[in-house]
Amino acid sequence: MKNLSVFSIQCSVFSILLGLSLTACDPNNPDDEQIVDSNEYAYIQQKSPKRGVSFSWQMDADFDLLGPAVSWSYNWANTYASSQEAKYQQYGIQYAPMCWNNNYSATNIAAYYSAHSGQQNYLLGYNEPNLTDQANMTPTQAAEKWADVVALAKNSNARLISPAMNWGTLPGYSNGVQWLQEFFTKVNPNDIYGIAVHIYMNSAKAALGDLQRYKVFGKPLWLTEFCAWDGTSSSAAQVQFMTQCLNALEQDPDLERYAWFIPRGGYATESAPYMSLLTKTNPPVLTERGVVFVNMSSFDKEAVYPCGKRIPAEHYRACSVDESYSSPLIAICTDASGILQIDGLALNQWMDYQIKVLKGVKHFQIRYSATRDSEITIYRIDSNGNETALQTVTMPTTGGKSNWTTLAVDFTPEAGTQVLRLKCTKGLPRINWFKLN
Repeated sequence: MKNLSVFSIQCSVFSILLGLSLTACDPNNPDDEQIVDSNEYAYIQQKSPKRGVSFSWQMDADFDLLGPAVSWSYNWANTYASSQEAKYQQYGIQYAPMCWNNNYSATNIAAYYSAHSGQQNYLLGYNEPNLTDQANMTPTQAAEKWADVVALAKNSNARLISPAMNWGTLPGYSNGVQWLQEFFTKVNPNDIYGIAVHIYMNSAKAALGDLQRYKVFGKPLWLTEFCAWDGTSSSAAQVQFMTQCLNALEQDPDLERYAWFIPRGGYATESAPYMSLLTKTNPPVLTERGVVFVNMSSFDKEAVYPCGKRIPAEHYRACSVDESYSSPLIAICTDASGILQIDGLALNQWMDYQIKVLKGVKHFQIRYSATRDSEITIYRIDSNGNETALQTVTMPTTGGKSNWTTLAVDFTPEAGTQVLRLKCTKGLPRINWFKLN
């Protein structure tokens, strides 16, 4: 398992070296630059504004491990310990207070907003009111004092998020959509900015399919608790669930934020349902799920990769997601270097990367393994998403999943910043990195 702290330092060093590696020519003219070949990885993506955690941070090391990837969090409370302020600021993590039920401190919430008035703030509504062991409210009961919650949000210029719905145990209200529909007949829906949802189904297809039901309200969706729960029997299964979900959530324009449940809780770290991102050791380290959660693509559309450096295959700007929510799988890299890998690119699955292609490019190199003969086709993608095939790369079997090899083929694309797509057209290759040189 790679150490995230070391990884973060490497990323900073790589960024500095990237700036030094190019010649002192016009940076906007691809005809005027030279390619400097390197074995360094171009880890240049910024973190996703969507990615968050539902978590009561417990120590500085928790922030240091998760902070480079987490943009927001909440802890089911009205505020957080003042001793944590520096860490929230250091990593740019936004906090969202919650009115868990009617027993909240409006004073504490207002004080938080007052101290953080330079940002767009949010207020989370009641926690799972259709569960008898949570907020436990019928729509009528929840509406009785909802006006106070609305006033708290409006007085602080905070956007209000609906009560967080799950499949529940409250008689007559197991269906969260049904609960909200009745609730909206008793309050003003225009006071509510977004819809909060909790989902614990153990397949991405079931979980993301359930999430679609809440689009009926026509508001931004906040998936404020999720992981695979019932029947999740291994860390590998949870990683597969996570990567399939994040690939879809990051690309869903209706999904504004999501929060993984839970980085560390009252469960054994390496037992079902294997959802912990952090160990319970002191100091903690990232679990397998934590390494993937922190390091998989943020779908950064602004990242432009250079020629000559290794482009990490897991850091795509977009990827295919089919109707059953199947998408490229991610796993911890088994190669001698690298953090994550594409853990099997199935037929017709693809990933996109924005690259500044220089005039001197002559080769495409790829680091891969394959248990059977495979191939990928490289496409140029125009602004309308249309494909133009540039090159097919034949990838003979390497004889095993962990038997890695580097393949180089002639490749002379047009110069300029462009989006290139790697699509599997045969077999099931695993990919660590690729580069143009």
